[in-house]
Amino acid sequence: MPVLKNKNFLRGVKLEIGVSQGNIEKKNKTLTIFLFTSPYGFENSSTAARLAEAALDKGYSVNMFASSDGVYNFMAGQKAVAIPNIQQEFEKLINKGLKVYLCGPCLNFRGIQRQNLIENSKPSSLTELFAIMGQSNVFLCFSF
Repeated sequence: MPVLKNKNFLRGVKLEIGVSQGNIEKKNKTLTIFLFTSPYGFENSSTAARLAEAALDKGYSVNMFASSDGVYNFMAGQKAVAIPNIQQEFEKLINKGLKVYLCGPCLNFRGIQRQNLIENSKPSSLTELFAIMGQSNVFLCFSF
């Protein structure tokens, strides 16, 4: 079976994908998604949620780090009507095992306090983001 190797720029992490008769074998199992945009203004939040759910369903560990206006995705009390409520989508994913990290300074700049966040989303830092990236096999960024 041929093995494709792609050297990743993240601290020498290598992503290996085995190809066998058109199927992709998972050799690495940690996905980290960096979400930079607010809910409802773009499709990024919904796309990131669907991707996270698919990865969780396939047995991957999934981290999500929200920065800038991306932290608004994890505020409690959202009142979306006639469109998917991103708060409810992320709460469901957290219950499935999604780990959510939020940029602490971004929360502070926006006046968002801990009690305004959905359960099990945690304020974090760029230092922690870099550590998470170093432990991840795949890193995707959803931005403008």
